Parts: sequence; C-alpha cells; structure tokens
Amino acid sequence: MLPVVLSLLLLAPPVIEIDFSKLSPEAKSAISAQQQKSNESANEWLTLGKLYQAHGLDEASIKAYTYSEKLKSNPTTSYLLGIVLARTGEYEKAIQTLENVKDYTPAIWRQGFWYMDLGNLEKASKRFETAIDIDTNCVPAIIGLTRTHLGKGNPREAIVLLEDLISRGGNHPYVLFLLGTAHRRAGNNELASQFLEAQSNGPPTWADPWFEEMQTYKKGYAADLARAMAMIDVGNITGAKKTLEALAIQHPKEPALLNNLATVYLQLRQVKLAEETLKKSMRWSPKYAPSHLTMAYIMRSTGKIDLALTYAKKAIELQASMSQAHALAGTLSFQKGDMPSASSFFNKAIELGNSDPNIREMYGMVLLNTGNPRKSLQEFELVLKTSPKNVGSISGKCIAIALLGDPDTAIKLLAQAKFDYPDDPRIQHAWQSVLKIKGNQ
Repeated sequence: MLPVVLSLLLLAPPVIEIDFSKLSPEAKSAISAQQQKSNESANEWLTLGKLYQAHGLDEASIKAYTYSEKLKSNPTTSYLLGIVLARTGEYEKAIQTLENVKDYTPAIWRQGFWYMDLGNLEKASKRFETAIDIDTNCVPAIIGLTRTHLGKGNPREAIVLLEDLISRGGNHPYVLFLLGTAHRRAGNNELASQFLEAQSNGPPTWADPWFEEMQTYKKGYAADLARAMAMIDVGNITGAKKTLEALAIQHPKEPALLNNLATVYLQLRQVKLAEETLKKSMRWSPKYAPSHLTMAYIMRSTGKIDLALTYAKKAIELQASMSQAHALAGTLSFQKGDMPSASSFFNKAIELGNSDPNIREMYGMVLLNTGNPRKSLQEFELVLKTSPKNVGSISGKCIAIALLGDPDTAIKLLAQAKFDYPDDPRIQHAWQSVLKIKGNQ
C-alpha cells in the first residue's frame, strides 16, 4: 500500500502561488482560466508553464513544467524548462534537462552556449559539432564552434568555418566581425582590417520555433514593455519612465523590467532611485546578470570605481558572453591603472562582438602603455577607418608610429592634426611625446 501512497504524493499537483495584482488584466484572465484546466493533464500543465514563462514568472513556470514532465515526458516541456533554468543561472541543471531532447537542434546548440558561459570550451565544441552533424546549415552552431576555436587559440580553424559560411550566403555583420577577429589572431592584419570595418551589434536572433511559440502567450504586459522600449529607442526617456513605473507597480519582482527602469533613472540622473530599484530587484533575482551590469554603471557614476568593477565582474561570472560587461570592466581597470586586466577585458569584449570605437580606442591605448605599439597601431587604424576625426586615435596612432621607429611621419601627421584641432590637449600631448621619442632614438 505504501508504494501507492508514495506514488500519489509524487504526482500531487504543485502548489503555485501567484500574486495576480502584479499582472495585467489580460494575463490574469488567461492564467486563471488555464489554472482551472490544469488537473492531471500534462498538456494543460505545459500550457500553464508557457503562460508563466511568457510573463516572467520563472519559478512558477519551473514548477509547472516539472509537474507536466512527471505526468508525461515531452521534449517541448523539457526544452522550455531548460530555457527557464538557464535564465535563472542554473546552467548545469539546464544542460542536464536538455540532454534528452535529441531531435531539436536549438536544444543542442543552446547547450553549447551554456557550456561557454560555464567556461567549458571542450564540451561546448562537442555540442556545436553535434548540431552541425544534424544540420550542416546550422548557423548558431557554426558561430558557436567558431568562437570556441577562437577561445582555444585556433584562429585558422575558425577562418575555414566562417569562409565556408560566407560562401553559402552568411554575410551578417557579426560573421564578418568574427572573420576579421580570426584573421587578426592568425596574423593576417590587412585582411582583418577589411572585415573589422563592419559595425556589428552582436549575433543575430536565431530561429527557435518552440521558444517563439511560447512567447505568443504573452498578454498585456509584453505589449506595454515593448512600447516603453520603443520610447527609449527614440529618445523619449520621460515617457518610458512613466510607462515602466506603471508596469513596476504591477510587476515589482520582474528583473528585466526593473533593470530597464533603473537604466532610465540613471539616464535621467536620478541615481539614488536607480540604485534603490536595482537593490530590490537583486534581492529577488540575485543571478540576473544585467542587473549587476547596470549596478556597475550606477556605482561608476558615483565615483565608486572599485565597487563598480566588482559588480561588472559579477555580471561576467553570471553571464560570460556579455560583451558590454567585459567592456565596462576593461574601462574600469583602465581607470585604476591595471593595464593587464584592462587589456584582457577589452580583448574579450571585442572578441564577443563589441564594435564600439571608444572601446577599441581604449584597447589601443592599453596596448600602447604595455609595450605593444604594433598591435595598438592596428587598433587605432581600425577606429580611424570608421571615425576619421577621432582625435584620441589620431594621437595614439602617431605615438605608435614613433615608437615603431618613424617619428618623422608621426610629426607630419601631428602637424596636420594641430592645424585641424588647435585646442585639443590630446594632440599637444602626443606632439610632446613624439618629440621625446625622436630625441631618444
């Protein structure tokens, strides 16, 4: 009799408490109706899990998906459960959950990227290779495998993969950026410069039908949040603030929403409000990496550089693929005078797709200060190809040229720069530096 009782207990529906006052009326209605249907049907619990996940109710969706799986195993359920676990920072559990999803390629390449976030390039490579074996045109897996080759110091293997991808029509700016990075590391600097001229905002959004279908369950809140983000994009920060504040009353524990609200407060120089908003959010969602990154920006704005760097490093720890966190950590290390750390962070940020010319310029300055004028010259020239009036890079380029044994050319370039930018102290500083270098040679 005991086994029967235990079986019944194991299959007992989970108790899931939802604060409906935090949801939009449309979401509340949809979730309430689905809760009434979700008794002992695995499909109904799967639908309920999708509704929870679509509205950012991660813990509730985990419980719903887990119970659906107990009732009847389903690859879609396992996959979406893995996505939520990864979102909460539980990468190992997410990978374990997706291991049994054999016939859905996104489940395989996502594991590869999660292994990369965990720093395990060997296992990441194997996952990407498996996805490519299944689908030779699987672009996410090809990109992932390319990045593991770069991470392991094998740029020539990365070049072969990327050139093959481009020959089949894969001309996204991020692909060209990675190819430029690979050529740079292989020593093909002229080719690298051509590809690295393209501006890249990171990898594209890849097709994932199961995840996209789940997102169609969003009600009310998602539309309001999208409207607020559109306001930010067009510079209507005050309007975005009002919309986000209204949403935050209904969704006081949604980390993405609160992070966006804190970012808006920071842009409006309401630093105290930004910090208080994020502190609350981080108590509820301590593993949400973007919150740590935004807190790093807040700390930097108040002059707390050491604390800002701590938060930036935590963001990297939680999400190693976040190029913006590496870029900020590099900037902060540069401010502290820690050039080796700054160089490492900037190099990683650029490797991950950061094409901000200011980051590349600072990286060039770090290389200049650490005795690598040849590589710094390459970075400054890349900046100047897209931003020819960047005075910092003009100055850095001239100093690098002088250090490489040609101060006369540097002086000629600076003479023109002094005429074009007579009041810029960076040109004056570079002029004095080049004259000193010439005198010492």
